[in-house]
Amino acid sequence: MGESRNCVNDYRRCQHDLLKNREADALAIASSISDGIYIIDKKGIVTATNKAFMDITGINGSKIIGKKMQEVWNSLIFISDPAFIEIKQKEEKYKLDLLKNKNNLKTRKPKAVGIIALQEKRPITVLTTIDRTNKRVLITGTPFLDSDGNVTQVLTIIKDLTELFVLREKLEETENDKKRYLDEINNLKEGIKEKQNYNGLISKSRGMEKIIELIEYVAKTDVTILITGETGVGKEVVARSVFKNSKRYNKPYIKVNCAAIPETLLESELFGYEKGAFTGASNKEKLGLFELANSGTILLDEIGEIPINLQAKLLRVLQEKEIKRIGGIKTIKIDVRVIAATNQNLEEEVRKGRFREDLFYRLNVIPITIPPLRERKEDISLLAYTFLEKFNKLYNKNKDFDITAIEALESHDWPGNVRELENAIERLVVIGDKNFITRNSIISILGIDKFKDINEVKIKGTLKEIVDNFEKTIIEKTLKECGTTYKAAEVLGITQSTVVRKAKALGITEW
Repeated sequence: MGESRNCVNDYRRCQHDLLKNREADALAIASSISDGIYIIDKKGIVTATNKAFMDITGINGSKIIGKKMQEVWNSLIFISDPAFIEIKQKEEKYKLDLLKNKNNLKTRKPKAVGIIALQEKRPITVLTTIDRTNKRVLITGTPFLDSDGNVTQVLTIIKDLTELFVLREKLEETENDKKRYLDEINNLKEGIKEKQNYNGLISKSRGMEKIIELIEYVAKTDVTILITGETGVGKEVVARSVFKNSKRYNKPYIKVNCAAIPETLLESELFGYEKGAFTGASNKEKLGLFELANSGTILLDEIGEIPINLQAKLLRVLQEKEIKRIGGIKTIKIDVRVIAATNQNLEEEVRKGRFREDLFYRLNVIPITIPPLRERKEDISLLAYTFLEKFNKLYNKNKDFDITAIEALESHDWPGNVRELENAIERLVVIGDKNFITRNSIISILGIDKFKDINEVKIKGTLKEIVDNFEKTIIEKTLKECGTTYKAAEVLGITQSTVVRKAKALGITEW
């Protein structure tokens, strides 16, 4: 009998040792995984934790062994999610509303997940935030039942989802940025359509807006206009805009490129000649371009190329409104509105004796100086999309720009101005089969040396100083281009009061 009792005791000791070994093995495995784990008994007392528990919760697991889990939970968990905890059992979901007072402060904290699982006798899953470590976690409590259906212990697993939520937020930010970029692109395209209504003048820069305002004032009059600006800035487009908005819109519009006509023929082209007026002249009279433009408008492009001997005759046209053909003896009255254009500095030409001073003053009644494209960067995207639409239709393409392309276009100085930009866009549309035009596409046709400023970043000072200097440059430049804080705020996408506050803080006083 004694031997039997000893055998039973030995068996029980073996089973107990085996169970302890299994628990030790289980805890060793648990300590090697990244999820936090704690175990409570049927009374809610913590019996074990793993290493990751401390990493996630910020609490030393060994110090809570033997303590009630609800007390630990009360010092550990803070719900920062919307006003509910989501609890999931199999396919069923339901919500526990948090109680809040009028000041929106939580008046009680929910029970620990392990305790809920202990009381409910079923698996419980909660999404919440750890207050100490500010980690987003998914906590799952799983009860273990004996043969009578009573809970013997609860295993609770805490899965750190912080990085997933950060990634999700970054993805949402990326999606929001993408939407904003698409909205900006669509706004640009819509803006282009609106701007195109003003006779081909496409601009949102302050400098060009002033020119458009001036055109609206002077177009209805017959005043002489002198348009100046670098090659390719759009002098002819401005001249046509003046013509289209004038009362002579339905009358002739004659364009004369004074630099393209040989000096020996320029006089006869402008003023015409009588039959047989000179050797080589035809046997019938020839009307000059001024006569052909009668009652309408004449554009004298590259006016600075007119030889000095013809300038006196042109001055008479402007003063007396009459011409005399080569070989003729009578004067012919004409009614012509004169618009002149040049890329030369006529005042300098006057000082050098190559252009008559009296003619210059006759032409310069209303001067319009078109700024180069490098001084109105905000117009580049509008113009680029206009040319893109034009050449997509012309060549039966369906290309579009990505954001990197627009940034690259705006970083180039465009010495050839609008004409160079238009030629570049045409090449980009024609070359290649890809639907999107990128920064690399643009570099491939313009050359990497044109974009050194993109890669060259000079960093001096502290991070705050660098950021402040960069912000000051952007705000100051935008204010100078827009002229008012309201327009600058619209361009920058911030409120007018923010523009005023930042300008004051950054020491921007003039624009």
